[in-house]
Formats: sequence, C-alpha cells, structure tokens
Amino acid sequence: IASPKHDFQKGPRVTFTYSAGFTHYCKEQGIDNDSPTCGKVMLSGKMEKVRDGNELSWAQYGMFARHPTTKDWPPSHDFKFFKLKIENIMVIDYFGGAKRHVNVTEYLNYNPSWN
Repeated sequence: IASPKHDFQKGPRVTFTYSAGFTHYCKEQGIDNDSPTCGKVMLSGKMEKVRDGNELSWAQYGMFARHPTTKDWPPSHDFKFFKLKIENIMVIDYFGGAKRHVNVTEYLNYNPSWN
C-alpha cells in the first residue's frame, strides 16, 4: 500500500477534485457526468499534519464514526491525520475550463442555509 504521508512531508502541494458526478445530482438532472455542466470544484494547497488537540479530536471522531475499524489499527501502521491548507479554489461548471476562482476566505467562512 502506498504511504501518502511520506509524500506529503516531502512535497505537500496537492489538488483534490470533487465532482457533482460523485453524487446522484447530475444523473437526476439528466447531465452526463463527463460534461463540464456537471460541476466540479478543485481545492489546491498544502497538506499539513493535524497537531491542534481540538482539530485532532474532531478528525478522529469523523474518521472513527464513519470507519470504526480504523480505531483498532495497530500503532505500527503509524496512521496520522492531515488537513488541506486551501490556497486556491477553482470551479468548472460550464464549457471553456475553470473560469471561476472562489475567494478562499469567503469559502471557509461560508455559512450555508438549507431551505
């Protein structure tokens, strides 16, 4: 199994892409998952080891609640928690490539209201 932790410590720059195609949204809307109109967001930045006690507790809670068996992994696995320090956000939601850059501060402070 690959050990991304070692890669993060040597070169921490990463980009994660999330697609609405990962959900049922595009299919339900009749949009092909490969179409640019099936929205995608790319989060770029640097991976950092979680060191703050509160953040670590929150990360462990999320991981262990969703994947309970990971709580019992042996210490020899040297499992660590990392977070993405977001530096850039790009959105693709139409033809022509990523044109919308989202302000990181606004993104991190966004408080959604679900109607």
